[in-house]
Amino acid sequence: MTIEVSPVQQSDWTDWNALWAGYCAFYKAPVSDCQTALTWRRILDPDHTINSFIARQADGTALGIVTCLRHPSTWIDVGDCYLEDLFVLDTARGKGVGRALIMAVKEAAKSAGCERLYWNTNVGNTTARALYDKLTGGEDGHVRYRMVL
Repeated sequence: MTIEVSPVQQSDWTDWNALWAGYCAFYKAPVSDCQTALTWRRILDPDHTINSFIARQADGTALGIVTCLRHPSTWIDVGDCYLEDLFVLDTARGKGVGRALIMAVKEAAKSAGCERLYWNTNVGNTTARALYDKLTGGEDGHVRYRMVL
Protein backbone atom coordinates (compact mmCIF):
# COMPACT_ATOMS: atom_id res chain seq x y z
CA MET A 1 0.00 0.00 0.00
CA THR A 2 1.33 3.41 -0.97
CA ILE A 3 0.78 5.93 1.82
CA GLU A 4 1.02 9.66 1.29
CA VAL A 5 1.21 11.91 4.35
CA SER A 6 0.77 15.66 4.09
CA PRO A 7 -0.02 18.60 6.37
CA VAL A 8 -3.74 19.13 6.75
CA GLN A 9 -5.24 21.82 4.54
CA GLN A 10 -8.67 23.46 4.40
CA SER A 11 -9.71 21.06 1.65
CA ASP A 12 -9.15 18.11 4.06
CA TRP A 13 -11.98 19.19 6.39
CA THR A 14 -14.50 16.46 5.50
CA ASP A 15 -12.00 13.61 5.76
CA TRP A 16 -10.25 15.06 8.82
CA ASN A 17 -13.57 15.56 10.61
CA ALA A 18 -14.70 11.99 9.89
CA LEU A 19 -11.39 10.59 11.16
CA TRP A 20 -11.51 12.91 14.20
CA ALA A 21 -14.99 11.59 15.00
CA GLY A 22 -13.65 8.04 14.69
CA TYR A 23 -10.80 8.88 17.06
CA CYS A 24 -13.16 10.38 19.63
CA ALA A 25 -15.46 7.35 19.35
CA PHE A 26 -12.52 4.94 19.75
CA TYR A 27 -11.58 6.58 23.05
CA LYS A 28 -15.23 7.10 24.05
CA ALA A 29 -14.39 10.78 24.49
CA PRO A 30 -17.15 13.04 23.21
CA VAL A 31 -15.86 16.36 21.93
CA SER A 32 -18.31 19.18 21.23
CA ASP A 33 -18.76 20.60 17.76
CA CYS A 34 -17.48 23.93 19.12
CA GLN A 35 -14.25 22.32 20.36
CA THR A 36 -13.81 20.46 17.08
CA ALA A 37 -14.23 23.73 15.16
CA LEU A 38 -11.72 25.46 17.45
CA THR A 39 -9.20 22.66 17.00
CA TRP A 40 -9.66 22.86 13.23
CA ARG A 41 -9.08 26.64 13.23
CA ARG A 42 -5.94 26.19 15.32
CA ILE A 43 -4.60 23.53 12.96
CA LEU A 44 -5.04 25.84 9.98
CA ASP A 45 -3.53 28.87 11.77
CA PRO A 46 0.15 29.06 10.68
CA ASP A 47 0.97 31.01 13.85
CA HIS A 48 -0.43 28.35 16.18
CA THR A 49 1.68 25.51 17.61
CA ILE A 50 -0.87 22.81 16.78
CA ASN A 51 -0.30 20.92 13.54
CA SER A 52 -2.04 18.00 11.92
CA PHE A 53 -1.19 15.56 9.14
CA ILE A 54 -3.43 13.28 7.12
CA ALA A 55 -2.48 9.95 5.56
CA ARG A 56 -4.04 8.89 2.28
CA GLN A 57 -3.81 5.99 -0.13
CA ALA A 58 -2.54 6.82 -3.59
CA ASP A 59 -6.18 7.01 -4.76
CA GLY A 60 -6.88 9.77 -2.19
CA THR A 61 -8.74 7.66 0.38
CA ALA A 62 -8.12 9.08 3.85
CA LEU A 63 -6.65 6.49 6.23
CA GLY A 64 -5.59 8.36 9.35
CA ILE A 65 -4.71 11.61 11.08
CA VAL A 66 -2.26 12.82 13.67
CA THR A 67 -2.27 16.03 15.70
CA CYS A 68 0.73 17.42 17.54
CA LEU A 69 1.84 20.57 19.28
CA ARG A 70 5.19 22.16 20.04
CA HIS A 71 5.95 23.68 23.42
CA PRO A 72 8.89 25.00 25.45
CA SER A 73 10.53 22.83 28.06
CA THR A 74 12.13 23.48 31.44
CA TRP A 75 14.54 20.58 30.86
CA ILE A 76 16.13 21.53 27.54
CA ASP A 77 16.92 24.72 25.63
CA VAL A 78 14.84 23.77 22.62
CA GLY A 79 11.22 22.70 22.67
CA ASP A 80 9.39 19.43 22.81
CA CYS A 81 6.73 18.10 20.50
CA TYR A 82 3.72 16.33 21.96
CA LEU A 83 1.88 13.93 19.69
CA GLU A 84 -1.59 14.36 21.15
CA ASP A 85 -3.91 12.52 18.77
CA LEU A 86 -3.28 9.62 16.40
CA PHE A 87 -6.01 7.68 14.64
CA VAL A 88 -5.91 5.12 11.85
CA LEU A 89 -8.97 3.46 10.35
CA ASP A 90 -9.48 -0.11 11.52
CA THR A 91 -9.11 -1.37 7.96
CA ALA A 92 -5.71 0.36 7.59
CA ARG A 93 -4.11 -0.71 10.88
CA GLY A 94 -0.99 -2.80 10.62
CA LYS A 95 -0.20 -1.46 7.14
CA GLY A 96 2.30 1.27 8.03
CA VAL A 97 -0.12 4.19 8.29
CA GLY A 98 0.51 4.90 11.98
CA ARG A 99 4.27 4.67 11.44
CA ALA A 100 4.07 7.05 8.47
CA LEU A 101 2.07 9.58 10.48
CA ILE A 102 4.50 9.41 13.42
CA MET A 103 7.47 9.83 11.07
CA ALA A 104 5.82 12.92 9.56
CA VAL A 105 5.47 14.41 13.04
CA LYS A 106 9.07 13.47 13.84
CA GLU A 107 10.38 15.26 10.75
CA ALA A 108 8.22 18.33 11.37
CA ALA A 109 9.37 18.48 15.00
CA LYS A 110 13.01 18.21 13.98
CA SER A 111 12.52 20.94 11.37
CA ALA A 112 10.94 23.16 14.04
CA GLY A 113 13.97 22.69 16.29
CA CYS A 114 12.40 20.33 18.82
CA GLU A 115 14.67 17.91 20.62
CA ARG A 116 12.10 15.37 21.77
CA LEU A 117 8.85 13.85 20.57
CA TYR A 118 6.58 12.16 23.08
CA TRP A 119 3.07 10.76 23.40
CA ASN A 120 0.94 8.46 25.51
CA THR A 121 -1.81 5.95 24.89
CA ASN A 122 -4.32 3.88 26.76
CA VAL A 123 -2.65 0.98 28.55
CA GLY A 124 -5.03 -1.46 26.85
CA ASN A 125 -4.29 -0.22 23.32
CA THR A 126 -2.02 -3.19 22.60
CA THR A 127 -2.02 -2.79 18.82
CA ALA A 128 -0.74 0.78 19.02
CA ARG A 129 1.66 -0.04 21.86
CA ALA A 130 3.34 -2.74 19.75
CA LEU A 131 4.15 -0.11 17.12
CA TYR A 132 5.22 2.47 19.72
CA ASP A 133 7.54 -0.04 21.39
CA LYS A 134 9.21 -0.74 18.02
CA LEU A 135 9.69 2.96 17.31
CA THR A 136 10.94 4.02 20.73
CA GLY A 137 12.38 0.92 22.37
CA GLY A 138 9.52 0.82 24.88
CA GLU A 139 7.91 3.00 27.49
CA ASP A 140 10.23 5.18 29.54
CA GLY A 141 9.08 4.31 33.05
CA HIS A 142 6.93 7.39 33.54
CA VAL A 143 3.31 7.18 34.53
CA ARG A 144 0.90 9.85 33.38
CA TYR A 145 -1.48 11.46 35.84
CA ARG A 146 -4.22 13.88 34.94
CA MET A 147 -6.26 16.17 37.12
CA VAL A 148 -9.43 17.48 35.58
CA LEU A 149 -9.99 21.12 36.57
